[in-house]
Amino acid sequence: MRTVALSLLVCALLAQPGVVLAQTPSSAEQAATEAQLKAIADALKQREAAMGQRNQQLTLTERELQQLERQISTVAAELNGTEQQLRSSRSKLTELAQQQLVLEQQQQQQVALLAQQLDRAYRIGQHDFLKLILNQEDPAKLERMLGYYGYFNRARMAELQALQTIEQELETVRTQTTEQQQQLEQQLATQRRQQGVLQEQQREQKALITRLQREQSADQQQIEKLRRDQEELEQVLAAIIAALRDEPRLVGLSALKGRLGWPVQGRVQRLFGTQRSSGVSWKGVMIEAAAGTPITAIADGRILFANWMRGFGLLLVVDHGDGYLTLYGHTQTVIPAVGATVRKGDTIALVGQSGGQTAPALYFEIRVNGNAVNPTQWVR
Repeated sequence: MRTVALSLLVCALLAQPGVVLAQTPSSAEQAATEAQLKAIADALKQREAAMGQRNQQLTLTERELQQLERQISTVAAELNGTEQQLRSSRSKLTELAQQQLVLEQQQQQQVALLAQQLDRAYRIGQHDFLKLILNQEDPAKLERMLGYYGYFNRARMAELQALQTIEQELETVRTQTTEQQQQLEQQLATQRRQQGVLQEQQREQKALITRLQREQSADQQQIEKLRRDQEELEQVLAAIIAALRDEPRLVGLSALKGRLGWPVQGRVQRLFGTQRSSGVSWKGVMIEAAAGTPITAIADGRILFANWMRGFGLLLVVDHGDGYLTLYGHTQTVIPAVGATVRKGDTIALVGQSGGQTAPALYFEIRVNGNAVNPTQWVR
């Protein structure tokens, strides 16, 4: 199964149409990035044979969990997109409601102005207009009255035209509001369906984790599993590091030591260097957070690896240049594609419990030239 997983990763790396950048890359930069990703894919492929032997030790439960958690990642990504659309639709509805309120106020004002003009026209013209013309008793007065009538008629026509325009705009806004509300209802229905699928998958995930824990109840077996998982991670990282060339637009993290922010806010459950089991220590930290919480990039970087790994679930590796990598494990889904450049603070994944975790949390590592360092010495 690991061989298959790595094959899929290699294909995914090689199939990347280009690098998604915050700024448009030059053709030379894009070619260099694609060459680097191909080198990583080739290096991983070379290590497939050795890692494939360990993959054969995957139990049926672990294989089922791997497949399910990939499905969860897909559904969670779709749900995240739907929720972004819902936020956009609600914002548009609020904007349309404000427009409608303004137009209705303008409509009321135009109606009031028109009523005032009609009242004034009546007051200055209480005698019949035709009678004024026929009598012609006072030519000067007649001329003034004709001027008044002309002025008020033109004013009334202008106000009527303005009122008609406002009513047309108001009708347009009402139509847009109805359409937006219908779209919102469709998005809500999609959200409910996706949430239902995700909840069902998470229940199945919980059952598989319980079964896996029973299968791994023996202490020695658990120790061997942790060592095996760690060794596998080191193999992947070694392949990535061996294939990396210096990225001129990424300058590493050395200047930011002690000033970086956490990728997610939450209680740190496990500290760097503490014992997991006999002979196995934590090379990163575990941060408790709710499922679906956004995970942000701690600095500018590029997505080099995003795949499911035993013991770490859906794992994300970000290159920050100059030998610095950050790792994010047990995620629910990954947002950017492999090869994408990300900026500090960008959402790169969502918190999950993939890889056999009983509760949602983020596993976070910082690596310098392949060596794990204590994240608490680097973040604020």
